[in-house]
Amino acid sequence: MSGKKRNKANEVAKKLQRKLAVQQGFYDGRFQEKTVKDKKKEMKKRWARNRSGREEL
Repeated sequence: MSGKKRNKANEVAKKLQRKLAVQQGFYDGRFQEKTVKDKKKEMKKRWARNRSGREEL
């Protein structure tokens, strides 16, 4: 029985943590790391996915 109580306590704690994080705006992208895309890598991806582009070259 104590195991169930412990699990419930953990669930309640997690719900509270998530609720506080949502209130602070943690999941809306404000704290997301900014990245700069690699231009060469992006160009190769576009080339590989575009059939007509490969045929022209």
